[in-house]
Amino acid sequence: MAKAPEKRPVGRPSLYRPEYCEAVVTHMAEGASITSFAASIDVARDTITEWMTVHPEFSAAVKRAKAKCAAWWEDKGRKGAQNGAAPGANTLVIFGLKNMAPDDWRDTSQVDHRSSDGSMTPREPRYQLVPVKRDASDE
Repeated sequence: MAKAPEKRPVGRPSLYRPEYCEAVVTHMAEGASITSFAASIDVARDTITEWMTVHPEFSAAVKRAKAKCAAWWEDKGRKGAQNGAAPGANTLVIFGLKNMAPDDWRDTSQVDHRSSDGSMTPREPRYQLVPVKRDASDE
């Protein structure tokens, strides 16, 4: 009896390497972005996203890397607040934190549209919804 032919994967082999798990953590621990890591290993940013989907261990490593990156930016922000920062440095820290730790660092705003005299107080709608009667010919 003939042996079934071995199936070969379709497409180009993945460039993913298990050692990228620690490499991404090390790279981002100095405040660098995921895109910067992608550039350092000569792949597109989308490739990193794909690897995170396909390789759970890499996804976990990227999450650790983001936490380390956010910690680096927080440290820079604290030092800048204590010692004074160069022009533009605070803006860079703000963007770094917003992007690496959006759950902890994001802009939130609430706008109260009411006026003190009550003229902007929301009112009940002035319309009423009524059921439409359909003829058998409408169906």
